[in-house]
This record gives sequence, C-alpha cells and structure tokens, in this order.
Amino acid sequence: MTDLKVIESLVHSYIEKNFRADVEEEKVTLHGIFEDVELDKVDFLKLYAQAKTGGETFSEMLLRLIKESGEDNSTIYNRANIDRRHFSKISTHEDYRPSKQTVLAFAIALKLDFERTKDLLAVAGFSLTKSNFADLIVSFFIEYRIYDVDLVNRILHKYEQPLLGG
Repeated sequence: MTDLKVIESLVHSYIEKNFRADVEEEKVTLHGIFEDVELDKVDFLKLYAQAKTGGETFSEMLLRLIKESGEDNSTIYNRANIDRRHFSKISTHEDYRPSKQTVLAFAIALKLDFERTKDLLAVAGFSLTKSNFADLIVSFFIEYRIYDVDLVNRILHKYEQPLLGG
C-alpha cells in the first residue's frame, strides 16, 4: 500500500501546479437557426452529450464499458462504492442522471484514462476543470493510474471535497 502521506504530498503539489482560478467551465457553443423551437424545453446538455458520444446514454455507455472491462457488474459497482440498488437503478433507467461523483467513481473503478473519463463525464453532462479542487484531485489519481476509490476519497475528505460513490 502506498504511504498516504506521500500521496497527500503529491496531490498537494499537483494542485499547486495545475490549479487555475481564472479558468472558466467549458462552454458549449451552438450555431444555427432554430425556428419554432421552444428553447426552454430543449435539453441542450443531453443533445451535446449525444453528439459527443454517438447517441449513447450514460447507462448505455457505462454498461458497455463494464462489458469491455471483462469484469462483473458487481465487481465494478462495489469498487466504485455504489450499492446494488443504486446500480440497478442506473442500469435499468436509460434516462438516469448520475451525480458527477458517481460518474467519477465509475471512471476510477473501471480504470479509465483521461479521454475515456472525459467521454463518460460528457455523456452525463459534466467535465473536468482545473478550477475545481475535487476535479484536480481525481485528475491526479487518473494521471498517475492510481485506481483506488477509497484512497481518492481519503484525499478528497482531507480537502473537504465531495466524496466519490453513491
């Protein structure tokens, strides 16, 4: 097991190096003319995610990634600190909207790289940013391929950030 103090020190250095208070969240720019569309009824986040991921929903992408991993559903959801009932809800409700912490827990449990993590986040309507401590902490663990949700949560707790899982 890696010494927690070493990890804490590395995470602290990573945050100092990468934190950017002046960076705004990624903005989605849509171009074109929409006639006779009630814009308040359009789910732009869902449209963006579908365009980015070929129309897959979060649930569909998650189940595909689990299948591609070659591991059992229970292995992945347990590793992500998600209980069986929560996972059942995710897998049976195609329109399920997870929290960002749930998405990141699955990304860590599935041992996803940055690109695949970004895709999973995008389909759920989220992104990673350098202006958020929790995002930087999770980014550190992904960059250094330390895929242990419990360890991530210990560091998140130290910085008083929301924990992964559900």
